[in-house]
Amino acid sequence: MKIAVLGFGNVGSQLGKLWAKKGHEITAGLREGSKDRQKASDAGINVATPADAAKDADVVVLALPWPAVEPTVKALALDGKVVIDAVNPMGPDLSVVVPAAGSAALSTAQWAKGARVVKAFNTIGAMLMGDATFDMMYCGDDAAAKKVVDSLIADTGMKPVDVGPLKNSPYLEQIAGLWVDLVVKQKAPVFGFNLVNK
Repeated sequence: MKIAVLGFGNVGSQLGKLWAKKGHEITAGLREGSKDRQKASDAGINVATPADAAKDADVVVLALPWPAVEPTVKALALDGKVVIDAVNPMGPDLSVVVPAAGSAALSTAQWAKGARVVKAFNTIGAMLMGDATFDMMYCGDDAAAKKVVDSLIADTGMKPVDVGPLKNSPYLEQIAGLWVDLVVKQKAPVFGFNLVNK
């Protein structure tokens, strides 16, 4: 698949590398002057502006800092595209910010009318993504888009777990807040989440 990864920080770079190894065509969508352009090039990832990266992509991944999401999304033509929202809306103190829409993903769905938004890749730290030990939960309202994301999660080596409609995205963002509080603030041993069926 052609995948545009908007943002090439910890999460974007890890996902881009994992998917490139599986044969997907990855383009890092980065603004001119971004410090991450060289990092993406060094990793063998194509680099383009966010608009050019998204234009021809089958899937667009938002791996941006929360303040950058609204202006970026509103500047792109995302109608009909599968958009993976991997964003955690964090404040300066690394606590979860609850946007007016209820979550980052619900906000993205409002700003990108017609986009097929799926929340995923936000519940554990980037260094754990690709670790087959852990589940990766995702949610969304478009069945076909969720099927694509399920496959892309499996391509990273993690187990995909469908946790329902996009209205459940606030729960995933709060789970991320718990992970950050324990691992980053309290220096707990690094861990992930699994859904265990009885």
